[in-house]
Amino acid sequence: MNFSLGLVEVSALGNAIAMLDEMVKVADVEFVAVERKLGGRLVTIVVKGSVSAVTASVETGRRFAEKLGCLKSAEVIANPHSEILKFIHLDKEEITPNTQSAATHTGSVGKKDSAPKNTQKKKTAAKPAAKTVKSQAKKASDKKSVSQKRGTKKVK
Repeated sequence: MNFSLGLVEVSALGNAIAMLDEMVKVADVEFVAVERKLGGRLVTIVVKGSVSAVTASVETGRRFAEKLGCLKSAEVIANPHSEILKFIHLDKEEITPNTQSAATHTGSVGKKDSAPKNTQKKKTAAKPAAKTVKSQAKKASDKKSVSQKRGTKKVK
């Protein structure tokens, strides 16, 4: 792995968005994940890039958040271990933020060129009518023979 991760945690979603804008403008980093807790009152932004770019981006984010009075934490992880990538859902190749979800955690889970998944169930072909009729006739004759053995007559 030849990249670093930068994490900046702030209070309030609006502050996080403004801070992220500053972070991606100052250095060549990629926004890869966001985690929102407490209904968006605590937001962690994760960026990815080279060590120097991530460091510059996180420092810019830190200064911006301190100016707003909303900084909670800021860290740079150079060459992160693969287990850390699993923790923040970055263990797949070619990742992009999942912007379709408004859930608490919207981390990056998709591939860049993957299309949105169709959630409708596939229609299955119906059984041929002849087969269905035959199976129904067989069931009816089985019931008839069972009732005749018992000495009962089935009333329709």
